[in-house]
Amino acid sequence: MEKPHVLLIDDDQDFCNAVKASFEQGGYEVTLAYDGEEGLRLVKKMNPSLVVLDVMMPKKDGYSVCHDIKSHDATSSIPVIMLTSLGNKKDGKIGAEVLAKGHQADAYFDKPVKPNTLMEKTKELIAQARQGEKRKVKALLIDDDPDFIAGVKLVLEEDEFDLVVAYTGDEGLTAVISEKPDVVLLDVMLPGKDGFSVCKEIKENESTADIPILMLTSVGEKITEGEYAKAVAVTHHADDYVEKPVEPKELLKRIRKFIGPGRRLV
Repeated sequence: MEKPHVLLIDDDQDFCNAVKASFEQGGYEVTLAYDGEEGLRLVKKMNPSLVVLDVMMPKKDGYSVCHDIKSHDATSSIPVIMLTSLGNKKDGKIGAEVLAKGHQADAYFDKPVKPNTLMEKTKELIAQARQGEKRKVKALLIDDDPDFIAGVKLVLEEDEFDLVVAYTGDEGLTAVISEKPDVVLLDVMLPGKDGFSVCKEIKENESTADIPILMLTSVGEKITEGEYAKAVAVTHHADDYVEKPVEPKELLKRIRKFIGPGRRLV
């Protein structure tokens, strides 16, 4: 099995050497970078298993590097651990930790941190990332059109999605809670509770609010103002909207925008 590869980005060479020696003894491959720009270049070139990242660095600070890593599809799934001595300053700990989380760091430690503590968190985050890569992406389709359901099922299952289907708005709301899908494909015209109402309820529930919703409907064709249905979808907090009939490639493209390449099966 390939060794996990850790990229350590820090301008403290003594700290880097100590961590490198400890990690290599623990079975990791380690690459060092001493400034933010070099570190970001190596992230894109090497696609490491995990990045350990200092905040205060020459050329590009750690928060900016973390933001860049998490903002690009090719690197967004790489776990990032942020390290800083900012938290040791008076009233600095909370602000530094909040900033790290705000830039989507997966973990945060104040310096000095023991290499073994760092290694334990590294092992945990890499295991989580690998597990996520092996899991099928789960899509919930809420729609009552059997032909459309069959078409979506064929397209998504060919692309190795796990598809769950609900045929009414109320069934859909129950399935969102029980299944915790990665994405919801939601028709507007449904028996009982309409799709706009379902979308609003999903987004107003704290436990489901972060699930992306792609609304699917032909209702736009039935309304004089073609943008009306889209506007209503947006005001009900839908993340995206597409009219039926939709091409399979376009549907997959829209879904991939939400889940990212790191969520695909290996």
